[in-house]
Amino acid sequence: MIEVHDLDIRGSLDVQILGGVSVNLETGQTVAAVGGSGAGKTTLGLALLGFVRPGMRRVGGAVRFDGQDMFGLTDAELRRLRRESIAYLPQNPASTLTPTMRIEDLVEERRLAHSKPTEHLLELVHLPCDRTFRRRYPHQLSIGQQQRVAMARAIANEPRLLILDEPTSSIDPTTQRLMLALVEQLRDEHGAATLLISHDLASVARMADEVIVLSKGEVVERGAALRVLDTPVNSYSKALIAASPDIAVDQPPLLEDTDEPVPVLKVRGLSAEFNLGRGRGRRTIRAARDVSFVLSAGETLALIGRSGSGKSTIARALVGLHPPEAGDVLLDGVTVPSLLRRRNRSQRAAIQLVPQNPEESFNPRRTVGDGILRSIRQTRGLSGSAATERLAQLLEQVQLDPALARRRPHELSGGEQQRAAIARALAAEPKVLICDEITTALDTIVQGQVVDLLQQIQRDTRISLLFITHDLALAHEFAHRVGVLSEGKLVEIASMAEFVRDPQSAESRELLGAAPSLSRTLVARQHAADGVPAEAAS
Repeated sequence: MIEVHDLDIRGSLDVQILGGVSVNLETGQTVAAVGGSGAGKTTLGLALLGFVRPGMRRVGGAVRFDGQDMFGLTDAELRRLRRESIAYLPQNPASTLTPTMRIEDLVEERRLAHSKPTEHLLELVHLPCDRTFRRRYPHQLSIGQQQRVAMARAIANEPRLLILDEPTSSIDPTTQRLMLALVEQLRDEHGAATLLISHDLASVARMADEVIVLSKGEVVERGAALRVLDTPVNSYSKALIAASPDIAVDQPPLLEDTDEPVPVLKVRGLSAEFNLGRGRGRRTIRAARDVSFVLSAGETLALIGRSGSGKSTIARALVGLHPPEAGDVLLDGVTVPSLLRRRNRSQRAAIQLVPQNPEESFNPRRTVGDGILRSIRQTRGLSGSAATERLAQLLEQVQLDPALARRRPHELSGGEQQRAAIARALAAEPKVLICDEITTALDTIVQGQVVDLLQQIQRDTRISLLFITHDLALAHEFAHRVGVLSEGKLVEIASMAEFVRDPQSAESRELLGAAPSLSRTLVARQHAADGVPAEAAS
């Protein structure tokens, strides 16, 4: 169906983006492309659409779909092929959703006459199909819900080729499982071929027939998925797989019994809501309902839950960006004002947020160093040489090359952007750092580096971390305690070890049951290959 032969794509200054890459996709086959940030995975996916990003050029090789040269087709022929036969789901779902269009119109836009109704497509991706939801705009949805709307658009015409770029990076384990099952259904019922671009190796182990490992634009290893993921040969492949967090692997305790908890942040009865729509269609959503917890010095509390469960709303309320309807936030025993503008300088500095998209921390027209210096001046009152000296200290603390401070955000890799965003937050010398899904866009190696960095900073400064994530395996490695949110309610809070061993709430059990595990998936696939029944294997 799809044949990529010796593809060579170069960037500015003749930098190699892809070098001699070849891969074939047959009907009903899933090939996974894995590798670090900047390895060329997304460039490969876009090439299957006959597209090369601005600033890049194809200097060799070919991409053929059913024998047709994708780079030899006219614009009209490409548009027709992309509409009828190929679907692309990008890593950032919002980029495919026109912000001024309602959800129902966005899905309807992709449908052909023979396609399933919009309501049915929304049901397939486990979204509400009532009129109130269908008339929302993209910005009124969580990132996970945006991802599912983008998936509904992608599958509207039962494409023959699916290109999925990090499809599970923004969604919780239960939604991940449902989305992957939907892709499997398309493969089994309609013979869809799939290129799966992912750093989620557990999902790759479940879905892929073949794996190619990319590094610096070249394929360094390829083979059957089970073989590559279980017994990799290349050193880079080994490092990538070794860095993958796994919920099924026991972790050593992070705190000694002698540690005495010192409460830093107390949240009491926090309730927050937001409004959707206008006039008669106006609807109030309760995003947080009577949430209470304590965060101690030097502690990491993971806040987990499904998409739309209220995690990010709570984070915004804590930093004063979303005023709650009820409840209090106490810092060192003192209640802080709910609105950021009413907090004094020390209160604003004490609680800092690192957002999911690190570029949101910076002005795209200014350098990264300018952004960090601005935070230093605003939160610590430093200027001149004192501010410049503090900037150098922060860059060293987050292990970022000082030369990168002179670059703009888009000129940094994902991992570098995240380190810079952490440095900007640390400029305030906070007591509490809130990390909102900060590892979702990072490959396993860079993800591990960022987590190691946060742990080192915590050891050095006793900073408290509220780590918002849907990645239970990462939380298992990183957090001392875990809080589980469901429909805005905190349904369980426990030590991480107790949570994994004996979850108390139904929501916790469902999230844990759906959490992907590379080791468990590899064992299950090996048993299936050996003909061992699932019941006997378990």
